[in-house]
Amino acid sequence: MGIDSMGPVLMDQTRWAGTGMVLTTPPLIGRWFRAVLRDYTEALWDTLRWARRRPVAAGSVLVSMGGAVAAIRTVPDRRSFDAALLDAASALLLLPPNTRNMATERHVQRLQRRRDRGQLRYRQLVLLAVLYEEPHDAAVALYGARCPHVRPRWKRVWDVGFAGRWWVLEAKLQDCDINDEEFAALPDALQRVRPEQLHSDGTERLRERRERPTVLMPRGDDGD
Repeated sequence: MGIDSMGPVLMDQTRWAGTGMVLTTPPLIGRWFRAVLRDYTEALWDTLRWARRRPVAAGSVLVSMGGAVAAIRTVPDRRSFDAALLDAASALLLLPPNTRNMATERHVQRLQRRRDRGQLRYRQLVLLAVLYEEPHDAAVALYGARCPHVRPRWKRVWDVGFAGRWWVLEAKLQDCDINDEEFAALPDALQRVRPEQLHSDGTERLRERRERPTVLMPRGDDGD
């Protein structure tokens, strides 16, 4: 194969010097970088022209990309879940036993047991993180824990982490100081309080009367 048949990538130049032929090759790396820079420049100008023609769509794309980057940067890690679980357990311990929400307490205790057994797994899925359960610890070398055909296909998801928060655990702690079992003997109409019942006119009048400053009237003379 001759020198001219090696293609336009190498484009070899030959010259005769004395008794032999010296082969000189131009800097291919520099030509490659110039070609890549030219392609990216053309793509950038095409994008700017498209954004000028459709500013609303371009703004939506920019906002979506910014939100995706912010979501990726704020995905909570496994240590943040352990800290949140510890805070939840501490908050329940500060409450009297008869005022704790039993559903919240059971949920926290189940998570603590599975964490102590090493059954909780953490996985980040680009924009969010999930905390799910495995039947065995990661260090267990049992056949049922290692064989992919024996392990369960569907795993229980305990929590979802997004925007720096663990949403299921926070939702469970919303009413951790309300024991619903205390009101189980009441009729259904009395077990739930509507928001408008908490802001009635009578309640507002009592609050205004309680916050009204006390006025001391001067005492009159004895002869009057």
